[in-house]
Amino acid sequence: MTTAKVAVDVNASADQVFGMLGNFAGVEGPMIKSKKITGSGIGCLRDLTLDNGARVIERCENHDAKSRTLTYSIQNDDHPLPFSAYVATLTVTPTGDKTCRVDWWSNFNPKGAPEADAIKVAQGIYTGAIKGVKIALGV
Repeated sequence: MTTAKVAVDVNASADQVFGMLGNFAGVEGPMIKSKKITGSGIGCLRDLTLDNGARVIERCENHDAKSRTLTYSIQNDDHPLPFSAYVATLTVTPTGDKTCRVDWWSNFNPKGAPEADAIKVAQGIYTGAIKGVKIALGV
């Protein structure tokens, strides 16, 4: 298995940041054309349709607001991302009253791309989402 990870400091409270990143149904992004959420809580599915029409179906494996942890996995094998057997976890840890650190990592098997390229794709997804939160929070 391959691991991709990022750690990013954010000048906002851990609760604010996890409120956005930990909202499994609230995922947004420039490549996401639409989303459909089925169910709620652990076990719910989010079906993302990308701007090229491809789909990524993810399952919420764990959501713990107290520890500010979210774990999810990709369920469909026909998605366009360079991963198989993908499971990701993010945690948001307070580092001060209004600062925190986001740790986001995944384990997967590279699919259709060299390992280094797959790692870069995963890291790009994580840093892009964190950047979006920073923009939304004005930090």
